[in-house]
Amino acid sequence: MPRSSREHPLGAHVEIGWRFARNAWGHGYATESARAALLHAIDDVGLRGIVSYTSADNARSQAVMARLDLVRDPARDFTTLSARGAPWRGLVWVVPTGWPRG
Repeated sequence: MPRSSREHPLGAHVEIGWRFARNAWGHGYATESARAALLHAIDDVGLRGIVSYTSADNARSQAVMARLDLVRDPARDFTTLSARGAPWRGLVWVVPTGWPRG
């Protein structure tokens, strides 16, 4: 999903993300659908510089990012306010050049 808001901590960027109902967790849907979306975005649309981010406490999404062979980019991590006004820390992962590996 392209984000063109200059107000976002990452500025304008292209993001890959996922959200599933709890009963869909643990079935590989996030990894499978994100891989297909990334292949389409890179091979068919020609997008580059795609990022993904999640909260520091979201181990499940971080595991998906690792399974996708995304690379952590701590220099781009950010803190912003959540919809409730509380600080929210985003950990940033990037799609590396030459993805997919193997």
